[in-house]
Amino acid sequence: MMLGLLMSGQASVRAEPVHSSSDYGGVGLLQVPTARFAEDGQITGGISIVYPYHQALLGMQLLPWLETQLRYVDVRNRRYGPEDFSGDQTYKDRSIDFKVRLLQEGDALPSLAVGVMDIGGTGLFSSEYLVATRRVWNFDFTLGLAWGRLGSRGGIKNPFTLVSSAAEERDALSTPGGVPVEKWFRGREVGLFGGVEWQTPLRGLSLKLEYDGNDYQHEASTLGDPPNNQEIHFPVNAALNWRLANAVDLSVGVERGDTAMLRVSAFTNLVSQKGPPKILDPVPTPTYASEQASKGDPLKREESVDTSFLAQLEQELARQRITLIALDADDDKGVLTVWFTQKLTRDPHRAIGRVSQTLAVLAPPRYGAFTVANVDGERESYRVTTLRKDIAAAVDFKGSVEEIRASSLVDTPSARAYAGADFQQPPKMPAFSWSMGPALRQHIGGPDDFYFGQLWWRVGANLDLTSRWSINGSVGANIYNNFDGLKVRDTSELPHVRSDIVQYMKEGENNIVRLETNYVWPISQSWTARVSAGIFEEMYGGVAGEVLYAKPYQPWAVGFNVNRVRKRDFDQRFGFQDYEITTGHLTGYFNLPIWNLEMTVSVGRYLAGDYGGTFQLARVFPSGVKVGAFATKTDVSAEQFGEGSFDKGLFLYLPLDLFSLRSSQRGATLVFKPLTRDGGQKVRDGAALYSRFEANAYDQDASWVDVLK
Repeated sequence: MMLGLLMSGQASVRAEPVHSSSDYGGVGLLQVPTARFAEDGQITGGISIVYPYHQALLGMQLLPWLETQLRYVDVRNRRYGPEDFSGDQTYKDRSIDFKVRLLQEGDALPSLAVGVMDIGGTGLFSSEYLVATRRVWNFDFTLGLAWGRLGSRGGIKNPFTLVSSAAEERDALSTPGGVPVEKWFRGREVGLFGGVEWQTPLRGLSLKLEYDGNDYQHEASTLGDPPNNQEIHFPVNAALNWRLANAVDLSVGVERGDTAMLRVSAFTNLVSQKGPPKILDPVPTPTYASEQASKGDPLKREESVDTSFLAQLEQELARQRITLIALDADDDKGVLTVWFTQKLTRDPHRAIGRVSQTLAVLAPPRYGAFTVANVDGERESYRVTTLRKDIAAAVDFKGSVEEIRASSLVDTPSARAYAGADFQQPPKMPAFSWSMGPALRQHIGGPDDFYFGQLWWRVGANLDLTSRWSINGSVGANIYNNFDGLKVRDTSELPHVRSDIVQYMKEGENNIVRLETNYVWPISQSWTARVSAGIFEEMYGGVAGEVLYAKPYQPWAVGFNVNRVRKRDFDQRFGFQDYEITTGHLTGYFNLPIWNLEMTVSVGRYLAGDYGGTFQLARVFPSGVKVGAFATKTDVSAEQFGEGSFDKGLFLYLPLDLFSLRSSQRGATLVFKPLTRDGGQKVRDGAALYSRFEANAYDQDASWVDVLK
């Protein structure tokens, strides 16, 4: 019956479907997945409780056809490790799931997807599945075939055993942190699962019913404990899901016949989300007509480029956190060129719009075009020319952003910014800045205890001696920590280049985080070089050099860095240990033409003396959020590396202004790694050139929608 429904023609739709999360974080029913996907860019976080499994969930729709979940599971009826090491802590497991769309639902065929559960974990929840979903009226029907835990009820011979008898063998557990591709879709039998979600007449309320393909009689365990099998009274699970304010899902139900289920999740979209309104930002300069209508004392439009005009322009730009560096007037062509730096925004179009709008108000009437150029050190990072009439018309609601973009010209930046300009006011050197505030260091999910953390006060300072030479550093002072309970484990066969981070945390509660000097100089418009020395990070210091080829507006760059570093003492003062190593990498950076993807590939030598390569792929969303994954494989064998086989992880970059009423150029990066081992580890060796280039880069294909904000 269900198969017939899946293949039936599309019926009329009476209510907009709500695709909510399963107990594992991805779009699904309760225990089973569906072939539905969230909106592109949706990120979901929440908790799910079905004894004995309490889960923290983070789901991300990284691409329109790719769903990824991170799960952290607390197994409430199993201990983590030996009592003398872990005490009474219950077992914790973390893993990654993904689901890929194979077919979009059409007039004749259902949606079809394939997925893998528990990548990079121990295999407690290891499953693979093929699932189809079809909508008929307000009902979403799902039918799937599963290998592993999700299909442990069995009953169907694994079709892959017809190709190879080796497909019958399936281990209960995997090497923690590994990616056992060779074990996927194995097992003597596979199981069916399925269900339906009914969108009720009540807005946001849906009812879920499913047939669970897991018999819970093959639940894996650890530490030699007996299998963690669960008694099951009924293989049908049911739940109500209520969507609140299109931002929160609340789900309650019954699973296994007598076990309560509770799930709460919140979600947002990284494509459309830009954070709260930036009401604390300085307002743009209104056009002259608007200013006259709204202010009794309007800004004065000058008749010539003189000291009065320059003073007024400098003051008005400074109010908007934009620094005027230089100005040049071409009376014959009617073009004013302005060079600037800014701390207002991470969006170059907003900066272009702010400068152009200010010029449209203040500049003498004879100038009909404005060329604005962002200054990075001694050269321009981008140069854009806009027409005055289009800026003024759009601000007075007589034109549009599209007209501004259509008439604008993106020029080639100059290697010598503002050389020969009529008015020049380079930044005053030396320039000193500092900051301070609370910070958090933490260690989550270890066998000795679930959470260790430190609240500390961090003070940072930067001294720019010239436009090329700077000194910067930061120190941390402990406020509170519980690091006394951290236990040191010595299990690595490699030099302990990262695995003894616990000792650094315990002995360096008051520390010098960084104290380094960087000298960066432009060789040409496309080539940049850097030399650095000092304490680079909490674990290493030394000397380093880097060269980068990055042409403005070009979608790729290549760099090479080399360093000689030495391991710091555990107290993180000025002392060093005996371990010393030379590392270096050749790195390619690529902005791909689809979905705003960024790919980074590097090859070279790592901290343990191993040779290999790192691959990283990330997507940058319109909100500025960057989500990506990385993996490093070197000549260290899986046995030498230990748990995890090779270094890998996920990362999430969050612009701070997503949570603020004020625009910012700063952000924070969160890294998720199943394990921290010694193979494939890089060192931070100074102010990376590509990060600086990227922060000042101009994307010709980016939206101009915020150019007047």
